[in-house]
Amino acid sequence: MKFTHPTVGLLGLIGAVLISACESKPKIAENAIKPKITTQVTKHDTDDAAIWINEEEPSQSLILGTDKNEDGALYVYDLKGNIIEDKTVRGLKRPNNVDIEEFELGEEEFSIAVVTERLTNKIRIFRLPEMTPLDNGGIEVFEGEDQRDPMGISLYKNTEDKVYAFVGRKSGPLDGYIWQYELKGDENGNIIAEKVRAFGKYSGKKEIEAIVVDDELGYVYYSDEGVGVRKYFADVGKGDEELAIFATEGFAGDHEGISIYTTDIGTGYIIVSDQQANKFQIFSREGSADNPHQHLLVKSIDVSTMESDGSEVTNASLGDLFPKGMFVAMSDDRTFQLYAWEDIAGDDLMIAPDGLPQHTKNAIQPKYITEKVVFDTDDPAIWVNKNDPAQSLIIGTDKEDGGGLYVFDLQGKIIKDKVIPNLQRPNNVDIAYGYILNGKPIDIAVTTERSKNQLRVFSVPDMKPIDGGGLAVFEDRDKKDPMGVALFKNPKDGLVYAIVGPKDGPSKGYLCQYRIDNDGKGKVKLTKIRDFGNYSGIKEIEAIAVDNELGYVYCSDEAFGVRKYYADPSKGDEELALFGTKEFGRDIEGISIYKNADGTGYILISDQQRNTFNIFSREGSEANPHNHNFIKSVELMTLESDGSDVTSVGLGDEFPKGMFVGMSTDKTFHIYDWRDIVGDDLK
Repeated sequence: MKFTHPTVGLLGLIGAVLISACESKPKIAENAIKPKITTQVTKHDTDDAAIWINEEEPSQSLILGTDKNEDGALYVYDLKGNIIEDKTVRGLKRPNNVDIEEFELGEEEFSIAVVTERLTNKIRIFRLPEMTPLDNGGIEVFEGEDQRDPMGISLYKNTEDKVYAFVGRKSGPLDGYIWQYELKGDENGNIIAEKVRAFGKYSGKKEIEAIVVDDELGYVYYSDEGVGVRKYFADVGKGDEELAIFATEGFAGDHEGISIYTTDIGTGYIIVSDQQANKFQIFSREGSADNPHQHLLVKSIDVSTMESDGSEVTNASLGDLFPKGMFVAMSDDRTFQLYAWEDIAGDDLMIAPDGLPQHTKNAIQPKYITEKVVFDTDDPAIWVNKNDPAQSLIIGTDKEDGGGLYVFDLQGKIIKDKVIPNLQRPNNVDIAYGYILNGKPIDIAVTTERSKNQLRVFSVPDMKPIDGGGLAVFEDRDKKDPMGVALFKNPKDGLVYAIVGPKDGPSKGYLCQYRIDNDGKGKVKLTKIRDFGNYSGIKEIEAIAVDNELGYVYCSDEAFGVRKYYADPSKGDEELALFGTKEFGRDIEGISIYKNADGTGYILISDQQRNTFNIFSREGSEANPHNHNFIKSVELMTLESDGSDVTSVGLGDEFPKGMFVGMSTDKTFHIYDWRDIVGDDLK
């Protein structure tokens, strides 16, 4: 019989336990999503991250991350993961979680970062991007409580521009676990905090650290670790009722960091760290159709982070590395991992257009915003009243079945007796002047009626139909769904053509050109002339615009570039140019052309997900008329603009140099004075 010394046996047992514990740690899955960037390591132990967006230069945005040690720090990184030493705040006493919000102090508005400092029972506040303190050494929280230890924090700015901090702790009561503070400026230029309520249930099992607020929808969520995610109203006046507890099943262990991917229409995702599984569980932000508080599991993703505590996400485009947004997750190897949102999204999750960056302070304000349509605006056209330009009209589509063709005055008021209701998904619209019908010149508006696979034609300004109820298009194709339309009046012979684009089509001959002819009975008919135009096959081609005077047609191959052809079919189908392949965030949308009498001007194209319009030269370069150089980008107040139109004709005293109209996804069109768009760069 072999005997073992008791000490040796004990050491062996401890060693076996330690080896077993190490072996029980989950490995990174083979199919785990890889980060674009891993930050430089901190000194001690990473915990939570926040993203500060530089609205002036998004590629210069910052990542903030905590190093939660008694000699810890609030690290600041650039988007390549490098520590920015002169911004990093060292000497903090166990900083735990961090969040960022806009704050008004006196006449100034700027961003603040607020971090919990656990060993001093304080929150610390710093001004971004300078990282200068604004808290007079720190603000005590959970005063008068036996259990303090602040850990989690999230900031909320309500509709009245009041800013609140929600603070969680290591342990606390079974009800009233979270404390909410209003942050205010004092007479010395510092920020102070006033407690406004204690709320929120706690299971008593582990702790509550991860907290996040959905500013737009007004909800606060937090992780009751090992139990689930709890949901409450963020506004004090709406009460302390628990609205939901979800994510109660399917987690390997602790529920940790929470972040919310938002869209401008209330959809998105709640992303919760499944810490011990090296996964993130993703739930619907908007709830179900029957219950806004029923947050269903969408999918689970494996990531390369190890035992992630904290995370953050943004849908804003942050330069070339993160063009569609960023997801940041803490990793247990003293780093933060920076993921491109499109890698997280895969084929299952949304990427903008529904997720949009906020408008910056530089966004150009419209002169007027039209009254709202019923369903969904898409494309406008400006009809110039040559006899009295101040009485010109704006015609716009409401693109749903049962929608219509709306007519507005130049102040955005709906002219009800001119509206064409009950159209079946009217998509795009364009106008031609001086069409000869019954021997007389009239102006016409043409719109695609997508659900009926036809065009509708109306005389302007009386808005009377002259098409016999509709003109079929794409009759020789299996794939129809007409969307884009632009009209070309040939200056040589006065013939008018409609160039139409479908939802999908062949890689060659995607567009179809029809001549609009008299039918001999006082109406119009279509005669097909040609199929032309290349197509990448990536998304679709909707936006089409014709330059009548120069004789060109442009179309947006949405995720690829802008294509240019001759509008006159007798000149052939050669592709003359492909431009705008590098200047756009994602979808390339509405095109409009500002024309000067000398052939110069601008091509304005919507960069849909960025709420901007990219402007290119109309005339090309001196050496090549098809070399359309990028001039600049302008940010407007439109949301996700699909369609636009512009005129250089003076339209009365309010628009003496012309007008630009852009569709906005809030059921309106925005009307701009061209002088506000030109700035110092255009003419």
